[in-house]
Amino acid sequence: MKARRDPSASGFTLVELMMVVIIIGILSAIAMPLYSRSRYKSFALEASEVLGRITSAQEAYRATFNTYADTSNDYALSGTSNGSSGVMGNNWWPALTTRDADGQTDFYANLPASWNQLGVRPRQRVRYSYQTVAGRPGVAPAVGGATPDLGYALLPTAQRASWYFAAASGDLDRDGLFSRFEVSNLTPGIRIVDEVE
Repeated sequence: MKARRDPSASGFTLVELMMVVIIIGILSAIAMPLYSRSRYKSFALEASEVLGRITSAQEAYRATFNTYADTSNDYALSGTSNGSSGVMGNNWWPALTTRDADGQTDFYANLPASWNQLGVRPRQRVRYSYQTVAGRPGVAPAVGGATPDLGYALLPTAQRASWYFAAASGDLDRDGLFSRFEVSNLTPGIRIVDEVE
């Protein structure tokens, strides 16, 4: 005959405790990837926000000076002036490799004159690095990717006006692959480029 448990006795049986542990394990296995994905999406909001500010600043700069600002020719960024507008170099601000343990860096530390002149004012600590390059009428973009000239050569000659291109790049999970966002007055909206080395 099986002994009955006294209903007034409190506590868990080992089976009940194991079931709770299994349920918690299943829930955490489902929740962790979702949490990581939402965390990286929130980080990506920074890139789209700053690129939006760059777009506004570029249009304001053009309204004032009748051309877009080219930060790639800043001596403080590159160490040498490349002397030609329209070429996208490796002049990221802040530098791609300068990050603290939390994956952030100070945008304003030793801010180059060209960025200061452009007037882009993101928050103090950023996870992405940014660059923007510009060209005058007749200077074709050389920004890399599948269409390095952003379709500029296909435009009728009369429509080949001043242009700008801006990009944000960051290695949020520190795996050596950088996510990248791009925007230009020659292409609509923000373009997301999958991870690149």
